[in-house]
Amino acid sequence: MSKIPIMLKSNGNWDNYGRFRDFEVDAIVVDDNANYGILSSTIAEQLSIDTSDKIIEIKYIVNENCPPMEIRNDMGVRAYMETKKENKNLGSYPLCISVRDFNMELAINNESTSAGSSGSLNLLEFPSSPAIEEYQSEIITESTQTYIEEGQVYQDKQTVAAAMKNYSVMHKFQFRVKRSSHRSYWLICVAESCKWHFKATSINDSAIFKIRSFSRQHTCCLMDETFIQRKRTAAVLGSMVVPKYCDPKTVYTPKDIQTDMLSEHGLNLSYMQAWRAKEKALQFLRGNPCDSYNKLPKYFYILEKNYPGSVVKLKKAADDCFLYAFVALCTSINGWQHCRPVVVVDGTFLKSAYRGIMLTASTMDATGTIFPLAYAVVDSENDASWKWFFEQFKEAYGERPSMCVVSDRHESILKATSVVYPGLAHYSCMWHIWTNIRSKFKKGHLQLHELYFATARSYTMDEFNERMLKIEEVDLRVKSYLYDIGYHRWSRVHATVNRTFTMTSNIAESLNAVTKDARELPILDLFEYMRTLLERWTKEKLSKAKVTFTYLGHKYNKELEDNSTLSQKLRVRASTDHIHIVLDGVKRYIVCLENKKCSCGQFQLDELPCAHALAALRHRNETYENYCSPYYTRKSLLLTY
Repeated sequence: MSKIPIMLKSNGNWDNYGRFRDFEVDAIVVDDNANYGILSSTIAEQLSIDTSDKIIEIKYIVNENCPPMEIRNDMGVRAYMETKKENKNLGSYPLCISVRDFNMELAINNESTSAGSSGSLNLLEFPSSPAIEEYQSEIITESTQTYIEEGQVYQDKQTVAAAMKNYSVMHKFQFRVKRSSHRSYWLICVAESCKWHFKATSINDSAIFKIRSFSRQHTCCLMDETFIQRKRTAAVLGSMVVPKYCDPKTVYTPKDIQTDMLSEHGLNLSYMQAWRAKEKALQFLRGNPCDSYNKLPKYFYILEKNYPGSVVKLKKAADDCFLYAFVALCTSINGWQHCRPVVVVDGTFLKSAYRGIMLTASTMDATGTIFPLAYAVVDSENDASWKWFFEQFKEAYGERPSMCVVSDRHESILKATSVVYPGLAHYSCMWHIWTNIRSKFKKGHLQLHELYFATARSYTMDEFNERMLKIEEVDLRVKSYLYDIGYHRWSRVHATVNRTFTMTSNIAESLNAVTKDARELPILDLFEYMRTLLERWTKEKLSKAKVTFTYLGHKYNKELEDNSTLSQKLRVRASTDHIHIVLDGVKRYIVCLENKKCSCGQFQLDELPCAHALAALRHRNETYENYCSPYYTRKSLLLTY
């Protein structure tokens, strides 16, 4: 028995002329009587290849006129050794090593009308032939098969390989690949004396594989060290926990993986193993974050085709890298005409690999709930990104009379709106101003809190001035701060454009809360999540609208009912056909039904009959329908969706 030195060429690729190119060089020494198992394991050890996760292809070139010879079994090794003995130089007949993954491509398809759903596995299309059609009803497409037996048919070799890896983990044993090609997949136990084996081959040279032979009984010692030291690859464990991560809202930590693997499969994982399994599962589901950006142009093209009339924009930097992306779906553009033109904008950070900011614009529908208008991904909240966002928004939605914007007073938003929408009213979120007061003046006590919000919501100048005096008594600095901002920015009674009930940017914050977990997704999945979210909301709200039988949407109908209850104790004195004096104890209010105004201020600012107006209407035996804003009605709700 003699030693044979062999040169290894790895990490290269085969060209069209049967030549191995761009390789790295290494070497091994083996006995001349080595078998296929010894040769492949020696190569794997030298090149640090995990054979439980990879398939090794061993080829060599006899001469330039012959295609590469592949070593697949012991006979192939013997033929190579006899050839090599003729010239034992290290550089003669080098082995060209190629490595392939067990490619567990778990493509998740969100249903077209549900966001955050568990998704479904993307099935392959099989070539039609009589031999294959007889198996069509029994083809296994999932790698998480718990029971494996002879005669089972799998959609492809990759699914068989993944299923066997899961099976080995569940039954706590280790196998090695004896032979693997596009036609066959042959496994044996790592213990040389064990009779356990598994063999599957393709059906009529198709992609479909059938299990031909499976001896499930092990004849090796179960306490063998190869059993105890079994390495569970992250790919196998990751494929087992993939279903847990289909919904971005699901919280499933490495600690949970440890617990479940121990209780369900008896596997005692370290935290790092569980963490790697989680990362692999997310990789199977979401792919490479970089690839997600490359797919955006195709995705936007399909989006425009399926949603004609949508405004979808993608902007690249000078170096052809991603910069901004904007989406306004036609369903939102059409519904916008039936909502009050109050736009709430906000930005929130992304938690994916490349970070960034998601900008959103929303309004309120006839039920007083959020109606998303547009969403975009940009590099950061800066002058350029907000300006670009509002330019695309204007292209999609134009400009309407009495339109205004509500935001958190970010400087870039103020600059962008003044450039893109000159003269547009811009209001500040009440909560944002209160947060600044607390941090700036260390004033957060209940009295000041109640005074500030009551002042902002005041319906008359008298109420406003009275409450501002009380704020001055508490802290003069707070009054000066509110004055410097500009009363028209935050006070309802000073507003130049009536924004009715939209005093905060809460609807934008609500959207941020809904998308909290989705903001970890790659950019393509994030855009798809937003699309399916809007689709689901549209269907749900339309269904609710169809079974709504009140004249007004839910929120405004409840407000009207409360006012109606208060109106029961009021007395009315008619002065003219449209002007009435309404007495509330010692107070009296003047209601002008023709102009839809009341001296309390609520009728004209809420655009909904106040208690005094309802008392006047009851005195005239007249209904309230003609005195409510059309944006609050069931008709507008149906038209919106």
